[in-house]
Amino acid sequence: MSQPYNCPDCGAVHPDGSTCPEVFGRLLALEMTDPGFGQVHLFTVACYMIQHNGYSDPALVWMERQLRDHLAGTPAAEIRRRSAQEVSQAERKWKVTRQPGDRPLPRVAWSRTIADADRAAGDPAAYQAAVTAWARAVVEEMRPLLPR
Repeated sequence: MSQPYNCPDCGAVHPDGSTCPEVFGRLLALEMTDPGFGQVHLFTVACYMIQHNGYSDPALVWMERQLRDHLAGTPAAEIRRRSAQEVSQAERKWKVTRQPGDRPLPRVAWSRTIADADRAAGDPAAYQAAVTAWARAVVEEMRPLLPR
């Protein structure tokens, strides 16, 4: 039996020893192959990237707004449209991902992580609920990450 893995970035505990990148890959594969799971894809990617310090400061600001809007009912298709217009590579003057030399981000004690989504991955409705709850928690808890 493998040792549990505790993620140094988000604090997730994976009892089977999986790492967050491994779980993220499994969940993305599930979302891409089953539309019942894929309904929350935007939340999965955004929450993972936020909790693993993947986004640059401008991307954190932009994504926080998109998450709030999506949680309030803006369809994912509208968020994708915005992305194509507002943050396409041709339009933006900033990097999406964190770069060497970017300010260090503070640690956040996240109340929900990818481990919560992983535990619900056996059922589409339970998975959608778990990922949506994860997104709600991330939006409320990410404030310390946002640039001042």
